[in-house]
Amino acid sequence: MFIDAQTGNYTNELKTFLLIKLLYRNGKSKLISEEISYLRWELKISGKTINKHITFLKSLGWLVFNSKTEYYSIKAFDKLREENNWEVRLAFPISFTTYKDLKAVTGAVIYGYLHKDFWRKVKREKIVHIKESTYNFTSPKFNYKQQPAPVSVDGVTAIFNISKATASRLKNKAFKSGFIHLKKNYSKNYVNKKAMQEWCNYNEKNHNIVYAEGGYRLQFIDTVYPLFYFTKRKSL
Repeated sequence: MFIDAQTGNYTNELKTFLLIKLLYRNGKSKLISEEISYLRWELKISGKTINKHITFLKSLGWLVFNSKTEYYSIKAFDKLREENNWEVRLAFPISFTTYKDLKAVTGAVIYGYLHKDFWRKVKREKIVHIKESTYNFTSPKFNYKQQPAPVSVDGVTAIFNISKATASRLKNKAFKSGFIHLKKNYSKNYVNKKAMQEWCNYNEKNHNIVYAEGGYRLQFIDTVYPLFYFTKRKSL
């Protein structure tokens, strides 16, 4: 849901939906003017914007208006999963605090999922080489949850159809909000910037050369691990 909202450019509408879900746990509301005013105040948006969000959520079928009872039915998450074929069971717990920062949550979900997926691969293949590093899964009791994994923005772009700039912003937002641990990785030795750029151009390689720790170095893939725990929803 978070990823679909990011790629479909409806994160703000999703924020409104999540707030409605948090407020009305019984799955229905009349959304009368007093309730709309509270939503506007909580979301810090105008009356025109909240009406636009509600209209959008109705068009998706996430809010269904019953003209006889004059209630809106708020569709259940598992029903939405079924209708949209979102089969992944991993879920991020949303509260009155976390729903406000959906960009950071989306970054956490993406990088947390790919961290988990990477260690699944290591467990399956026992050993994985990624450029300058080697990763081993040595024991059935091995706890990968706080072991860093290399997750590149290029990978995020390829898998989720998100631009590199957006993938980088989502990662940094998740890090700043304390959802993931992030480590920048560089070559141990300095490099000659001009000579390395010429080599990269000749070999058609990306210019991953940055100034860090007192000199120019090659920048490797960032490593991450989640500082939260996914929950699991039921199988569809």
